Amino acid sequence: MDAFIDLDWSSKAANKPFKTCFPHERLFQGETDGSSFPNGGLRVTHSAAAFTTWDRSSPPVVIDGVLRIPCSFVTHYGKCIDDKTPLLRSADAVQREGLRLLKALGIGTDAKALYGYLGWEQEFFVVKAEHYRARPDLVNCGRTLIGALPARNQQADLNYFAPVPTSVSTLLFNVQAKMLSLGVPMAVLHNEVAPAQHEMSPIYCQATFSSDNNVLFMEVCTIEAEKLGLMVLFHEKPFAGINGSGKHANWSVGTDTGLNFFYPGKTDEARLLFVTGIACLAYGLCQHNELVRCAVAHAGNDHRLGAQEAPPAIISLYPGTGFEAHVDAIIKGGELLGYKAEKKKQGTGCAASMDVEANVEDRNRTAPFPFCGNRFEFRAVGSSQNCSFPVMICNTIMASGMAHMAGLLEKGTSHRDAVAQVFKQNRHV
Repeated sequence: MDAFIDLDWSSKAANKPFKTCFPHERLFQGETDGSSFPNGGLRVTHSAAAFTTWDRSSPPVVIDGVLRIPCSFVTHYGKCIDDKTPLLRSADAVQREGLRLLKALGIGTDAKALYGYLGWEQEFFVVKAEHYRARPDLVNCGRTLIGALPARNQQADLNYFAPVPTSVSTLLFNVQAKMLSLGVPMAVLHNEVAPAQHEMSPIYCQATFSSDNNVLFMEVCTIEAEKLGLMVLFHEKPFAGINGSGKHANWSVGTDTGLNFFYPGKTDEARLLFVTGIACLAYGLCQHNELVRCAVAHAGNDHRLGAQEAPPAIISLYPGTGFEAHVDAIIKGGELLGYKAEKKKQGTGCAASMDVEANVEDRNRTAPFPFCGNRFEFRAVGSSQNCSFPVMICNTIMASGMAHMAGLLEKGTSHRDAVAQVFKQNRHV
């Protein structure tokens, strides 16, 4: 935290008075210690210079009279020691390779920018603060190490569909109001599957500042809970025998003109882009699978993944059974436009309620990387994680797939054959 004051050096007094000033140099760039926190060994203790510089892709916010400016954080030698800078670099990569691919396809060539988008679903547990303080294991480890299983776990639907407890409802509405005052509209709040587990989600936006919004949300949630005598637990597996908490990352890639690489659309152009986009993603997930697993590999997730819940501790792509059949047809020589993705009417079987409009593919809530109609949901992200690193990996592998596809097209491979080749080589993912 920095105050905009300085000494008045124009004064002739030996003891200079201070004055309020607004030096732009300190606003756009700052210097701080870059060694006294975990940074993977990029900085040794005696090499401490590190600099902050304003991230212009993410809006600043004012909290309790303090202007908070999103920043990149790099060392004296330009190495990033934060989570934000790699995300910004990946955003540049996916834009560069995405525009290159669009040019090679001859689709959406009027686009000037391309972005990764993110909508996170933050899960967490809420307990009374007095109960939390009575458990040294929760206080020190974030999870219980000993104890008996609860009398009622999650065998019934009573948790997800039950009314939100009054104290928790007050907390969630307070958080919603506070986040709205900070420019972050929270669209959804509800119970989750496990007892005392809940979730909040914002409106979808660009990934670079959606990640900032999530960090802000976790801070606001903790502060508002303390005011009510509650404690929010963001650990991935605070209690044995019931679901843990994730931060499902709903991620997509699109242009400034409205093209979405993961939306089937109603035109041939949109459908061609959709098939090509999934081919690029399949390439990235297959060729860089270990990077995607590294993006969610940490101690909390070691307890969560595959334990009383989904997804399993692997990374695989689920585009839907219908689209998988279309992929197999393309590999065998079929056309790219054979996939019909129109929504369908589904009757309820009773006169009192209207028919529902269903997506062409069912929703798979157990897969680690399922298709959700206009985006893919990276379900393996842990609830305590910063979104920036997993989304950075998603952007990066997508950029890799786009670069590979563009390279095939630029060498003269037909669009159909290029997509078929990529699907054939990466079908097993």
